[in-house]
Amino acid sequence: MDIKVSEENNTTKVKLKGDMYMEQVDELLDVFNSIVEKGPSLVIIDVSELKSITSSGIGKIVLLYKGLQKKGGKVKIVGVNETIMQIFKIVKLDKLVEIHEKA
Repeated sequence: MDIKVSEENNTTKVKLKGDMYMEQVDELLDVFNSIVEKGPSLVIIDVSELKSITSSGIGKIVLLYKGLQKKGGKVKIVGVNETIMQIFKIVKLDKLVEIHEKA
């Protein structure tokens, strides 16, 4: 999995590409922790090129959500394909964060 982070006007964009495996979840946690420390008002996670996600990856998104919520920030996920959307709905992630099919 490839992780690209960009910042603009108190908005942080995180683009995830490829397949997410257990080994990469620690890297994702490090990225998310550094984002929470900076405290942007909005984090947009683009998963349009993400092929698969693990439950650990979803857990890290929830940790990001909780960390930002404490600082008044929000998380939005964009570019969600049908398969990943089904997973997000099963774990009720769509009840916590704003999710859009288009990037």
